[in-house]
Amino acid sequence: GNRCQLRELPGSSEELQLSDVCRAVLDTTTLVTMVPGLVESTVSPHLPSYNPHLVEDSCREILDSIPTLADHVTSHVTEVCCKAIDQAQAVPRLYRRTNRETPTEPLGYVSGLTESLETDIHNSCLPESYKTEWCSKVANTVVVRYHGAISEILVSLRKTEDSLAMLKRGRKSAAQQGSTGTANTDEDKIRTQLKLDVTALGTKLEQLGIPQGEDFGNLLTLVSQSKR
Repeated sequence: GNRCQLRELPGSSEELQLSDVCRAVLDTTTLVTMVPGLVESTVSPHLPSYNPHLVEDSCREILDSIPTLADHVTSHVTEVCCKAIDQAQAVPRLYRRTNRETPTEPLGYVSGLTESLETDIHNSCLPESYKTEWCSKVANTVVVRYHGAISEILVSLRKTEDSLAMLKRGRKSAAQQGSTGTANTDEDKIRTQLKLDVTALGTKLEQLGIPQGEDFGNLLTLVSQSKR
C-alpha cells in the first residue's frame, strides 16, 4: 500500500498507510456528528450544569486537524502522480528519426498521472465532501505541472522546425529544388501524440467525476492549437 510520512503531526514519527489517514478522517467526521447528541442524551442529565457550546468547541478543534492531514495526503499523492510527467518529456524521442507511424492511441504513462489519485483518494473511505475536494486539488496541480512540461516540448519543437526550415531554404536556393511532401513530420507526430495523451487524461478525470476546470481547458487548448 501507499505510505506517507506525517512528521509534523504529534506522535507521527512512524510511516502511515494513506488508507489509515483516510480512515482517521472518516472516523473523526463520524465522531463529531455523534458526540454532541450522545453527550446531551446520556451525560448531561447527570451533570449539575451542561454547556453544549463547550462540546461544539471541542468538536471543532478535532476537525481542525483535518486540513493538516489533507495537505500531507494530497502533497504525497501529487508527487506520485507527477512522476509520470517525466515520461511525457520523453515523447519526442519516440518519433524523431524513428519512422514510427502517426499515433492513434495515448501512451501508457497517462494512466500514471491519475493512478495514485484514483487508488488512494477516489477509491478510499473518505467522506464524499473531502474526497471531492482532495481529488480536485491533486488533479489541478498535476494538470498545471503537465502543462508546463508540454509547453517546454512544444517550444523545443518550434525551434527544431524553424531550424529545419532554414536548412531547406538554403538547400533550395543552392540546388533550386525542394520537397513539398505532405507526409506528417516527426514534429507533427509528436504533437498528435501529446493531444491524444491530454485528451485521454481529460476522459479519465471525467470518469472520476473530477471537474476539468480552467487549467485543463488551457492545457487542451495548448495541444489543440500547437500546429504550425
